[in-house]
Amino acid sequence: MRSIRVSVFGFLFVLVVALCAVSTAAAAEWAVSSPAQTLTLAVRDTPSGALEYRVQLTPSGGPKTVVGWSVLGVTRSWVDQAANSATVRVDLSRGLTFVSADESAVHDEYTLMVGKRRENTTDANQLSLTFRNEGDARLRLDLRAYDEGVAFRYALLGESSLHHWLESEQTEFNLGTTGTHWGQPYDVASTYTPAYEPPYINGMPLGTATDPKLGTGWGFPSLFDVDGTWVLLHEAGLNETHQGSHLEPEAPDGVYKIAFPLEKSAMGFGRAFPASPLPWTLPWRFILVSEDLGDIVESNMVFHLAEPSRIENTGWIQPGVASWSWLSDHDSSRNLDSLKHFIDFSAEMGWPYSLVDANWNLISDDSMEQLVAHADEKGVDLLFWYNSGGSNSFVTEEPRNRMHERKVRRAEFAKLQKLGVKGVKVDFFHADKQFMIQRYLGILEDAADHEIMVVFHGCTIPRGWARTWPNLMSMEAVRGAETYTFGSTPDYGKLAPWQNAILPFTRNVIGSMDFTPVVYSRQMIARHTTNAHETALAVLFESGIQHIGEGVATLRTLPEVYRAFFRDLENVWDETRFVTGYPGREVVLARRNGRKWYVAGVNGEDAEKTLSLDLSFVGRERIEGMLLYDGDDPTGFASKRVAYDAGQPVEMTLKPRGGFTLVLD
Repeated sequence: MRSIRVSVFGFLFVLVVALCAVSTAAAAEWAVSSPAQTLTLAVRDTPSGALEYRVQLTPSGGPKTVVGWSVLGVTRSWVDQAANSATVRVDLSRGLTFVSADESAVHDEYTLMVGKRRENTTDANQLSLTFRNEGDARLRLDLRAYDEGVAFRYALLGESSLHHWLESEQTEFNLGTTGTHWGQPYDVASTYTPAYEPPYINGMPLGTATDPKLGTGWGFPSLFDVDGTWVLLHEAGLNETHQGSHLEPEAPDGVYKIAFPLEKSAMGFGRAFPASPLPWTLPWRFILVSEDLGDIVESNMVFHLAEPSRIENTGWIQPGVASWSWLSDHDSSRNLDSLKHFIDFSAEMGWPYSLVDANWNLISDDSMEQLVAHADEKGVDLLFWYNSGGSNSFVTEEPRNRMHERKVRRAEFAKLQKLGVKGVKVDFFHADKQFMIQRYLGILEDAADHEIMVVFHGCTIPRGWARTWPNLMSMEAVRGAETYTFGSTPDYGKLAPWQNAILPFTRNVIGSMDFTPVVYSRQMIARHTTNAHETALAVLFESGIQHIGEGVATLRTLPEVYRAFFRDLENVWDETRFVTGYPGREVVLARRNGRKWYVAGVNGEDAEKTLSLDLSFVGRERIEGMLLYDGDDPTGFASKRVAYDAGQPVEMTLKPRGGFTLVLD
């Protein structure tokens, strides 16, 4: 046996060739390392011609396997009309022979309209391996290594105008048996689900199976502490040729596997297997890896792997804060006066937007025109709610059936553009099937053509689309604050404190989150968070359109310091820093807009705790600002001016289930 080790332009490739005997198959191994040589993604073949991959981290102590050897491969099929419509099955998971390897360097610079960081620069090393099976069908495996994580994707090569079905994907993530998993059960299929809204499990042994009473698998993103190393699994680069995936419910010995959408989702409408002509490039599977939890929180890798922006002129896209009537009064969106009341409040606060929620069209035939005219007088722009519609949903909230067919959708967007409406919130999708992914992307494309911003609600999770379609302001895919108003979820109040301390490490890592934060007033479900905790969520949770959940009556009675905070609230961030925290326990983040810093934190536990915060990254000799915090009354609104020496840790005491927000001048 001989081994060849080659390092070219920062790439690390390892090729081990076994001398063949009659009964011994050739074996080979290839690898690509990140620019700083801290992460290595390796692929090897096996005696059966199957492929496996491994991820290693190289910290100061030496190489450490984070993802052990894991299975790769896909199986596709097509119908051969020339052979009496016989189904031809093409197995690209075994019996593969190496063909070629191509290496390249990836350098990318891009600007986001929303998210944790506007300006982004990233570098990676890429290795593309091509294989063929016994029938000469070709598979290309693209491997990419960034300093923050690794990614891989399949490309099914060939030339065919016929649709080829992806029957299965064998991808595994072998995380071993030592560690902890923070995972969200993947919904069962119903009229309203899946919608990525079950609460996260607050730390369980790695390899734990999904409780069938809670879900049918594990959703993306999933966060793990693998023997002292943080790992987050997700996917990106999803386009109209594929479907949204998740993880299977069983993970024997810590081996998690890709799962396809539920057949019963979308009321059984649409196939649970994607199809496309060839060539066909599938989505990226990516793995964030670091010993520093802050690297996970601050990562924008989901956008690194997304297609570049398809919108040349983005000047009309303006993120901002919106008033919203529905959480505090479910009947308000059927009442013209109530909606105008919230529009007036946006004008008072200097907020650019107000959302008009479901069933606004039932008020009158010209309700949209009346509301737009009133908003114009007040200098406020509007977003209107729509049901995604279609035969895949029985949800009757209106307006329906204006978003699922392109001709109808474009006519509606043309009307909105003519009236000066700035955005839509489209709700009730409830499937990750290919036809639904096509609907999401069709809405974004047609909305962009008419300069309309989009928020998705009751929807799938972000997969980097906000880079490709910068008019995408936010997506729900979270059990948000509106849950306080649902009698069917009586456990929400008790879960909320520690759920809020998990989301910055999981769901909000991968994209804007329409959580609709800030609830002070009494709702159907009793609240266990303090007012300072609720206030902090307006900064802690990032969203391109930040819909404030609390109603006008309460917001108008806030102390002036708090009113000023909401009046001046930013939601476009030049920079986001992880300060401290641990999933489910507490979290503190700092976000910067220009020179202005916000530092916000929440306590997810029942015990008071004092945190020592290093704010030296602010870069000032003296830190001064306004602190909103918990006083002796958890339902109160305490505040004070503070000043700190930037060279010293800032001591911050958090009440049980409490929080704070520090706004630095």
